[in-house]
Amino acid sequence: MVQILVMGGTQFVSEALAKFFISKGYEVDIFTRGTREITYQGVRTHFIGDRNVPLDIKKNISDKQYDYIFDITAYHKNHVKTLLDYVDRSNLKRYVLCSSGAVYAPTNQTLFEDFERAENYNWGQYGLDKKEAEDYLFALYKQEGFPITIFRPSYIYGEGNNLYREAYIFDRLTKKLPIPIPNHVGPVQFVHIDDVALVMESVIGSEQSNGQAYNLSYPEDIKWKTLIDIASQIVGIEAHTVEVDETVLNPGISTRNYFPFRNVPYTMNIEKLNAYHLYVPQINLHTGLQKAYCLYRTENVQLNDATMNKIDEVIRIFSLQS
Repeated sequence: MVQILVMGGTQFVSEALAKFFISKGYEVDIFTRGTREITYQGVRTHFIGDRNVPLDIKKNISDKQYDYIFDITAYHKNHVKTLLDYVDRSNLKRYVLCSSGAVYAPTNQTLFEDFERAENYNWGQYGLDKKEAEDYLFALYKQEGFPITIFRPSYIYGEGNNLYREAYIFDRLTKKLPIPIPNHVGPVQFVHIDDVALVMESVIGSEQSNGQAYNLSYPEDIKWKTLIDIASQIVGIEAHTVEVDETVLNPGISTRNYFPFRNVPYTMNIEKLNAYHLYVPQINLHTGLQKAYCLYRTENVQLNDATMNKIDEVIRIFSLQS
């Protein structure tokens, strides 16, 4: 039986991945800080520790062997290095890192995997740290033949999302509140959490994917108005959008002060997934948001984002101008 370690397991992507692997019959261990309750059954061992503390890694998993490690909670090189310094690599077929499209240099172009990776002012330290983690893994692969696969997702959404993104839109719609949206500079893409799990699982048994990085998205170019319109259709309430011209905003107000996404182009080419015989995302935004809204409605999802503290101010400014 395939032995899997999921780094994480109690929040959005890592939780969805652990639950999916359990449902497929794999033996699954998870490693978390133990601050959140496990809401599902089937985990073989729940290791509790802080991955920033080498001793916590060493005492929990240094004597364990795995076929696959899916690392969802590594945000920088030291996270990766500390784990790999202590894990038993003797049976490891693949270490899979969930990276990000934020590793790419700023561009208005559709992103291919061989596009330049560099510091990106749109994503800040987050993207740079993910890039350095990738660089470390590519070096291990080249120098030692260490088996790796890297995924660079676009915006991940869906049931269980702990970020106040689609839930924010559902909140505004159901409360019949205006939704400020930025003048958009280019399209973005999304990928549903179910597709993320299926794509990552397709690495299991795939020798071709060793040493490779892949974009991970559903190839549907979306503008902000389209996103709101689709959500409006699903909720069944007409959206009242307020278009924001950011060139006239106070310099102290950024997109993220009133909107749950960065206002930058974010589209990916995913032909490489198909070329390497990995799973290709199938869930379009309408279907995915329907699934997300069903859970939002039945479970009374409550989220917030302290960064979005200028929503009312922005609405006032542009309502007066209209």
